[in-house]
Amino acid sequence: MVLLFLGLVALNVDRASGLTRLICFGDRFSSTRLPDVVQSQPFVFARSDGYDGQFYAQIATRPLLDDPELARALDSPDYRSRRIGLPWLAWLAGFGYTPWVLQAYALANVLVWLALAWMLLRWIPPDRFTARLAWFGAVFGVGSMMSVARALTDLPSALLIATAILLAERGRKRSAVVALGFAALTRDTSVLAAGLLMSTQRDGWREWMRGALSAALAILPAALWGAYAHWRFPGSPQGDSANFSLPFVAMVGALGPLWRAVPQLGWHAFATQALTTIALCVQFLFLVLSARRLWHTRWWRAGAAFALLFALLGPAVWQEATAAARVVLPMTLAFNILLPRDRRWSVAVCALGNLSVLHGLAYLLPTTWTTLP
Repeated sequence: MVLLFLGLVALNVDRASGLTRLICFGDRFSSTRLPDVVQSQPFVFARSDGYDGQFYAQIATRPLLDDPELARALDSPDYRSRRIGLPWLAWLAGFGYTPWVLQAYALANVLVWLALAWMLLRWIPPDRFTARLAWFGAVFGVGSMMSVARALTDLPSALLIATAILLAERGRKRSAVVALGFAALTRDTSVLAAGLLMSTQRDGWREWMRGALSAALAILPAALWGAYAHWRFPGSPQGDSANFSLPFVAMVGALGPLWRAVPQLGWHAFATQALTTIALCVQFLFLVLSARRLWHTRWWRAGAAFALLFALLGPAVWQEATAAARVVLPMTLAFNILLPRDRRWSVAVCALGNLSVLHGLAYLLPTTWTTLP
């Protein structure tokens, strides 16, 4: 399976521009792109808006946010620049040299995928068919694949959340706080997983207060950086209010237009949206129904927080279900880790909860980039 993944990644290597195809630069933003990024000649998709990774990659070339040109190069400077963890890592790996920084940024999600695939074997030992299916769904689900194929921050933040849980399980609470802090700097929604730092036993109020203090310390660096980013880009939009809505309203509303567009778009667009939606709903229901049994586990707490986020996602996210899948990636990981592997219904539920792999593998095929939104 790892060789399959690396083979799919290799299909995206371009002789002239390396791995920058994965960053997904679109030519419609060429006029506002940073000059040295243009001079580095990354792969650019014609007649395309590209995707979010092109903005984070440009932040990686200016991680101090001190270049006035950034305000013009980014679609939402304040909002994008809050997610500084991965750009800083790429800048360090590329020694600040723009062509190397872009390659490092494009490669980051690939390395993160390999690290997460290995780490998940701790919680999902491949001793049963259901376990192997769960591992496959966790790493090849459309949320993971989309993060790799478009060089996004979702998979790196999920890896850091998993690292925080691993450290907390081993009793290294301070290191877990640091890991969750880096996760929050990589993607601000990672703060939802702060419950993993709380006590897993029925301890007294002092232990719960210590857990709350640890969570606050983990969130503090992201809050301070967010304030710095806002100071650098005053008046910039904070985000899209359409990212949230009443529970499940946007999810249901997204299926209607696709169904009506089947005669024009064909069944593929509707089928992929529907299958991914079904998978996410199965994951959500599993975490809700297992609350009484699993509430004390760190993975359930992290997954349940993102399950709540899943219910509240708005129309801006549900324009494509794959975007919703990557936003709530920790929910998918929690589902596959916590799902029992020895029940009669295990295989069926695992398969339903991982239907998105049917679309996930296709995300790394170069042909899927010819019609970007």
